[in-house]
Amino acid sequence: MTHATGTNTCPTWCIALHLDGDTLHHGASIELAVMRRPSPGERLFRPELPATPITLELVAHQEAGEPGPWIAVLHEGAAALDLTTVSAEHLASALRDLAADTRR
Repeated sequence: MTHATGTNTCPTWCIALHLDGDTLHHGASIELAVMRRPSPGERLFRPELPATPITLELVAHQEAGEPGPWIAVLHEGAAALDLTTVSAEHLASALRDLAADTRR
């Protein structure tokens, strides 16, 4: 689709309402609730500290002219990981395999 502002054609997953000069495409975000284990530093003085729920946000993004999209994994608005789609697929597959192995 081409936006009325004249921005080049967007990828089908782009939901951005581009303003003039805006070249960043981004998709809808996905919120993912996960449990986070406290770090060794956090457990140093509080060994009983339990795992806590956190929310990660996953979003596809791509600057105009880039060869392909990226998948950002955000925590509290800051990028924890920014992966190519191939790397994101590899990570998803490895996590699935590891989780399956640990359930045996």
